Amino acid sequence: MVLATLPFAHLATASARNLGLPDARVVSVPHPLGGTDEATVAAWADAAVDDIIEALER
Repeated sequence: MVLATLPFAHLATASARNLGLPDARVVSVPHPLGGTDEATVAAWADAAVDDIIEALER
């Protein structure tokens, strides 16, 4: 599973496909992580938990 920020999710999917991993699971979170306050990043992480679990269970 790959965790990517929204602007890079397509790149992560395309790169995985080009590397022979067409079924790689990509979960996206908002951008940017760098420079974003800890509380906001924690909220984004909390919001992504269900998507992460679902990606890991596939």
